[in-house]
Amino acid sequence: MFEYVDEASFRIAHKDIFRNRIYHFQTDRSRPRIIDGGGGVGLATHYFKKTYPDATVLTFEPDPRIADLLRRNVETNGLDGVRIVTAALSGRDESAAFRPDGADGGRLIGPDHRTDPDDTIALHAQIHVSTVRLSDFVDGPIDFLKLNIEGAEWEVLSDMEQTGKLALMNELVVEYHGWPGGDQRLGDILNLLDRAGFRYLVHDFDQPTGPTSKPPFRIRHDSPWFCLIYGRRESAGAAHSNVARETPRRLTPVSRRFGLDRGTPIDRYYIKGFLARHDAEVRGRVLEIGDNDYTQEYGAGRVTHGDVLGATKENRRTTIVGDLQTGDGVASEAYDCIILTQTLQLLFQPAAAIRHVHRALAPGGVVLVSAPGITQISRYDMDRWGDYWRFTSLALRRLFETDFDPASVQVEAHGNVWVAHAFLQGMAAEELTANELDYFDRDYEVVITVCARKEAGE
Repeated sequence: MFEYVDEASFRIAHKDIFRNRIYHFQTDRSRPRIIDGGGGVGLATHYFKKTYPDATVLTFEPDPRIADLLRRNVETNGLDGVRIVTAALSGRDESAAFRPDGADGGRLIGPDHRTDPDDTIALHAQIHVSTVRLSDFVDGPIDFLKLNIEGAEWEVLSDMEQTGKLALMNELVVEYHGWPGGDQRLGDILNLLDRAGFRYLVHDFDQPTGPTSKPPFRIRHDSPWFCLIYGRRESAGAAHSNVARETPRRLTPVSRRFGLDRGTPIDRYYIKGFLARHDAEVRGRVLEIGDNDYTQEYGAGRVTHGDVLGATKENRRTTIVGDLQTGDGVASEAYDCIILTQTLQLLFQPAAAIRHVHRALAPGGVVLVSAPGITQISRYDMDRWGDYWRFTSLALRRLFETDFDPASVQVEAHGNVWVAHAFLQGMAAEELTANELDYFDRDYEVVITVCARKEAGE
C-alpha cells in the first residue's frame, strides 16, 4: 500500500523500478548499505528493502510534503533499517530555493542551480529547503548509490570525488537530467566516473518515461530529457591497465589527492601493512598525532588510554595541545607507544621532535613511524604550517640512532620505480597488483618506516 500525489508519475516510476528493475544490483553481503538520493514517496527504498530485507537504506527527500508521505509509506509497509533525511543533496550545506513539480518531484533553483525553470515546475510555488553534502553522510563503503536529484547530480558527484568519498561507492545508478538551457554535464560525469575507476553504461528510458530522446532526433529547447548512468567499480587489474595506458606522457596527475579520490592512497598500503606487523606494540598508553584512527584500528583490546596531540584545539579529537619540536605539552615517560605517521616531513626541526618523542616514551616503549621518500607536496599542509622534508632510509636511521640505541632501531623502505610513478600520478593502491606493490627496489624509496624502542636506562 502506497500513498502518492500524482497517479501518472507514480505508475511510471513503479513500472521503471519494479518491472524494469532500473535500480537492481547484486551483492553477496547480507546487510548491504544503500543510499537513495531523491527518495520521492519511497518506491526505490521499498524495492531495496524487499530485495535485501536486512539492508540499511539512507534516503534523502527535499520536499517536506513528499517526505511526510515517504515516512508514512515506510511505516505502513513495515520497512525497518531506513533513515530519512529531509534535505536536498547539493555541493554545500545551506538553505536553497526549491520548486516542486506538483507530482512527487521538483528541483533546486537559483543562482547556483537553474535560474529559468521550465513549464514542468514554473506553475508551482517556490519553497526553501535545507541542502546537505552527501559526502558528510558517508562514513564507510556503500554497496549501492541511487541518485535521482533533478539536475544536482554533477555537483554532488564532484563533491564526492573531491572529498574522496566516491571511492567508497561500489555500484551506482544516476539519473542524468538534461534541462532546457541548462549546463551539459553528461560528459563531465562520465569522465569523473572513469577517473574514479568505474566501468559504466548509459541507458535511455523507454518511450513512456523518456519520449523526448526518441528518434527522429532533434534538440528540444522546451522539454527536458533524461537518461540513466549505471556504474560499477572495476577490478584492480582493469583499472590498472586503463591508467597505465593513460599516464606515461601526462603533464598533470590523474589525482592531486594522493589517490584518495580513486581508492586507497599507495603510501597507506605500506603504512597499514607496517602497523599490522607491529600491532602488538600498540598497547597501554598510546599517543597519536592529529587523530586516533590507527590507535583504534590496531590497538583494540590492548590500549588503556589514548591521547591525540594537536597544535590547537580546533580539531575536536585533540586531547593534548602541544608541539613535538619544543616538547611543549608532551609529558615525559608517559606513553608505551607513540604512532608518528607522515608527520616528520611537516616539522622544520625533525631531530628535535624525535628527541622529545624519546623523552615521552616510557622505558620499553615503542615509536612507530612512517615518513615519505618520494611523494608530491601536500598542498594542504604546505599552505598552512609547511611541508619541508623528504627522507631516505639512511637519513631516518641516523636521526633515530642519535637518541635511541642503534640496536633497537628497525628501518624499512618500500617501493619501486613503478610504484613511485603511480603514486606521483595519484593512482590508488587498488589500481596496482600486490606483486607490483610488494616488489622493492632500494633506489626508489617511496615510504620509509621505523620501529624504535626505548630501552630501560636510556
